[in-house]
Amino acid sequence: VQQIRLQFAHKLRTYHRHHTNHQAMLRLGSVLGRRQLAGKGAAATRTTKREMCGLLAAIDDVWTQRGGAAHDPNVPLLSDADSLRNTTKILYHRGPDGYQVSSGTVGNSTPTPARWSMGHTRLAIVDPSNRFADMPFNLEFPTEGGKKIVHLAANGEVYNHIEVYDECVKAGWETPKISGSDCESIAHAYAKFGGPKTAAMLDGMFAFVIFEEDAQTGKVKAFAARDPVGIKPLYYGRTKCSTSSDDAAAYIFSSELKALVGHCDPSTVVAIPPGHYWTPEEGLVCYYNPEWLRNDDYAPWEDESHNVTDDDVREAFSKAVKKRMMSDVDYGFFLSGGVDSCIVAHDLLPFWREERAAIGDDRPISTYTVGMENSPDVMAAKAMVDALGGEKHVQHNIRSFTPDEVFDLIPKIVYHMETYEAELIRSAIPNWLLAERAAQDVKMVLTGEGADELFAGYLYFQDAPSPRHAQNELRRIYGMLGNINLHRTDRMTMAHGLEARVPFLDTEFTRLAMSIDPARKMVDREAVLTNSRGREKTFLRELFEGPNDNGHSIPSPVLWRAKAMQCEGVGEDWVSILQRKVSSLVSDAEMADAHITYPVNTPHTKEELYYRRIYDENFHGLEHVVKPWEGGGRAMGAAWKSDMYTREGLKNTNLLSHSLQQKAAFSTTSSSSSSRSFSTAAQSVEGPAVSIQNFDMEAYNAALESGYSDFEASLTLGGDDRSLIKTDVRTNKYHIKPVPIESTSVFRGSCTGNPPTQRGYDAAMELFAKLEGLEGKDLCSAVQAVYDDHRSRLSALLNLPEGTEVVLCPSGSDAEYIPIAIARALKGDDVHITNGITQLSEIGAGSAPAAVGKYFSTHVPLVGRLSGEREVLSGFENLGGITVSARDNEGNVVDAATEMDNFAEEAFARGAYPIIHGVFGGKTGLRDSKMAPSLEGGDKSLSVVDACQGRFSTDELHEWLNQDSLVLFTASKFYQAPPFCGAVLIPKGVADKLRGTPAPQPHTMFDAEGLGGFLTEKEMPPCLQSWGEMLGQERRSNVGLALRWEAGLAGMEALSHVPDDVRIAAVDNWAGTVSNMVNGEDNLDAWCTERSIVSIRVQKGDGWLSMSELRDLYRWMSMDVSGLVPDATEEEKEALSQSTYIGQPVHVSDSHAIVRIALGVESLVSYLDDTKTLQEDQAVVKKLAAIGKHFATLKDSGH
Repeated sequence: VQQIRLQFAHKLRTYHRHHTNHQAMLRLGSVLGRRQLAGKGAAATRTTKREMCGLLAAIDDVWTQRGGAAHDPNVPLLSDADSLRNTTKILYHRGPDGYQVSSGTVGNSTPTPARWSMGHTRLAIVDPSNRFADMPFNLEFPTEGGKKIVHLAANGEVYNHIEVYDECVKAGWETPKISGSDCESIAHAYAKFGGPKTAAMLDGMFAFVIFEEDAQTGKVKAFAARDPVGIKPLYYGRTKCSTSSDDAAAYIFSSELKALVGHCDPSTVVAIPPGHYWTPEEGLVCYYNPEWLRNDDYAPWEDESHNVTDDDVREAFSKAVKKRMMSDVDYGFFLSGGVDSCIVAHDLLPFWREERAAIGDDRPISTYTVGMENSPDVMAAKAMVDALGGEKHVQHNIRSFTPDEVFDLIPKIVYHMETYEAELIRSAIPNWLLAERAAQDVKMVLTGEGADELFAGYLYFQDAPSPRHAQNELRRIYGMLGNINLHRTDRMTMAHGLEARVPFLDTEFTRLAMSIDPARKMVDREAVLTNSRGREKTFLRELFEGPNDNGHSIPSPVLWRAKAMQCEGVGEDWVSILQRKVSSLVSDAEMADAHITYPVNTPHTKEELYYRRIYDENFHGLEHVVKPWEGGGRAMGAAWKSDMYTREGLKNTNLLSHSLQQKAAFSTTSSSSSSRSFSTAAQSVEGPAVSIQNFDMEAYNAALESGYSDFEASLTLGGDDRSLIKTDVRTNKYHIKPVPIESTSVFRGSCTGNPPTQRGYDAAMELFAKLEGLEGKDLCSAVQAVYDDHRSRLSALLNLPEGTEVVLCPSGSDAEYIPIAIARALKGDDVHITNGITQLSEIGAGSAPAAVGKYFSTHVPLVGRLSGEREVLSGFENLGGITVSARDNEGNVVDAATEMDNFAEEAFARGAYPIIHGVFGGKTGLRDSKMAPSLEGGDKSLSVVDACQGRFSTDELHEWLNQDSLVLFTASKFYQAPPFCGAVLIPKGVADKLRGTPAPQPHTMFDAEGLGGFLTEKEMPPCLQSWGEMLGQERRSNVGLALRWEAGLAGMEALSHVPDDVRIAAVDNWAGTVSNMVNGEDNLDAWCTERSIVSIRVQKGDGWLSMSELRDLYRWMSMDVSGLVPDATEEEKEALSQSTYIGQPVHVSDSHAIVRIALGVESLVSYLDDTKTLQEDQAVVKKLAAIGKHFATLKDSGH
């Protein structure tokens, strides 16, 4: 994984450094050529034709060098034109509409003049067709005694650029502008008023760098500034002196860190803070420091003369919105569905329609929303669009996504985000998708960012002890906007050549908002719970509660919905899904060493470490530039304590749901509520035989109580007690969790039960997302379609002969009921049915009781927990049968085939109907020597092949089906579906007979006390349509089973391209190699090897570990027990620390039991591709040997 990640990072960097936008070059290259200065050309300036570049600037340090020191010749950005071009290409994404690189010399410093260079990319919003609007601007301005030459590279939008230039003219300025570019006004104001005053004059979002030369005196100046809030980024650093200490370093500026990598001494790199300017003489100086921000005692609301009305606030906001409509190209807005973006939409639409009407354009405005289906954001945004007049006025574009499609984007997103702040990256992922979609249509969008920092919008404000505390907290988080919210907004939009504007953070509107009595912004905890007035941002919500100028109002459920950070609003489970995925890519060892590897801003969670690792691969040495939240999250740095958030995000995502979301068959929340809109349980059944004790949510609630998500809890539904999560240990009875194991663990337990593989987990989650929001008939129809698809895919994957039909079952154990019911259908209820079972103790413990119609578990999949005395399913009474052990007391294999032949003959002699079993792969992989056929196509006897382990070839399967044998199969052994999912394959000859046969008697067989407790009509194939009619009387859907089968089929499909002969040869090679590994250890013995299962004895003195002792070993194998054995060698301790999962112990003789190493689909896929599988097997074997050697010590530890 690490190697792949590094390769990806390298390819990504290479791509950014060498990719060229040929279309832009063709479009622009012939237009611009060499562009001269606005006045007369400067001899020392050279301008190349436009290449793709970003905001980049460099200049020799002529201010602090020692007298007579030479400029460092080894500054590629100042000495190498190719380096300048290639470096600026790294930032091509910030605007491909116009680009240019310029370089030259300035001043009269000795021994050589100072070199400078600039590169700039233009995202043309204002005056887009004027090529003179492209930067860098190289402008010559006359002065009283000579002239100034100003070189400018700027990024952003200056909304008052006309007024700024007019101020210059009023002050006697005579030099005309050469373009309509808003940024050109910066150069004129700088030449007239100087840098500090110019920065303070500008109203907008901006970052710029200016190099100035006084042509008469030769004096050189440098000036850089960033807007008051930090909407646009700007970094600078110093180069290293590479030849001698007398060489003078250079300053380098860039709008993004990635262009500084390799050019600057990392320790010198600094982000210019919001509201600051920089000069080489003064360093960083704050120019924006309004009283409300700097004065702790600021409280104008206490002055009776201070009167800010609601109308004043609304008017100021309208001005802020209208100001940001300045554009000569199409634009739209991000409609997240949150109240802030809806307020922007509420105010913007009347202005948009007025603006368009003036030019005879009635096109709707484009809006963009991102989220998982039925997420809070998506549903609220849809309601808002309808409220604004629908498609007549709004072209709404929804970018839906599923979790698995975005995980691969994370390295790219971290690269563009240039941060490792976890809270920020979580929200950046959906923001990336949103910006990517919007950039297909428009070049600029308005957003709702910033309202929470002005109006106390975060839920933790409900714990603020006083208005003064709330006001000071608003000041604190406002100061972080440039590092957090606005950082994300800029990077994710500009990564796609899209500009985002933020009307809430207009400086005049901000001043007004922060002068409002903070008592009006206080949050009532109870109102948060009830979505009512008094909740967060009540003051803001009430301001915009009425209709806009078009008569449109924000729908009440949208206006009063809870604040959701984007990473939460796109889907309540999204954050937990993301965290689980990325955490699985970080080992425990990496986490333990995090404080050593990353001493600055040390990661506290695996999620944080994963992001940090990617950041470090791209920006090593620049970790100090990132300014994360104190305490790991916004709320943790507040002056008060709140339990609303942790480092991992919002604790109770239930608060985010609202009435506009569809009533969910599967909520995307992690609620522990037992109220659900789908039913997995039968309705109340009359009679005392089976009582129902709240099964509907027992498994689900146990999983939730154990900390698992809604999806993961749903994986445990519709099974028996083996699927139940035990809340004290957070696993089922097999020590398995409903989540994939960590990537550093080794799994070789497919012969017992499986946690979901990552492949299966992702596939099941995708299905889960499709079923969200469905209930009743809609859910039933959807699940029916899923099961039909499952049968079709399973038939194709197993290459089933035409006419073979498939019954889907909750497990291989309850699959045993199907042959009995088929026998009833074929022979009627007056013939005695007797069932012969082989390999007792090597098949599932539930198979033998199920084969005679008995319950085998404390729980029934579609009913729940059993109580009372009933042992036999309704309609399954009076069955007979025998069981044949797999081995004798010495461990020798019993001749099951002969036993079954004798059993059949005795049944025929008594006039009974025998069901004859053969097992093809027991717990140790043992195979019966003979699989008996169904005689006379099932009329005389019925053959059942138990192939639940799934370790057979296509030819073997076809042989069984061709002799009319029913085949029991599961995807939850070799193919590693989570526990459990089964199937019965009905051969064509038997299926044809069943097709026209009525459902067997007694019909109570299909009640909830019979098959109806295990199956619905959806799991029945066409040949059992009459059964389905009996089972479909109640509207039920086993969704958990559908999810588990989806996971299993994903495993089967992963191996479907591998021919049987290749697969068989690989398994044989693997088994031989692992057996040799085992036998290479003095205290281990590969007792038996059957295909992909190696059964192992572990030595203890002169004997072997017993069944009870192996149960301890089995438990220790999945744990780090290295600390419990102080006298172990270092090699043994390393082995004992490895988390490994193996097959459960099996009793095989009076003298010993065995444990098993079993190959599963994922390890076989890995084995076919590389040697990693064998390395993992070696780790398992070494740990087995170490536990065996130190067994007494481990036992004495009491662990």
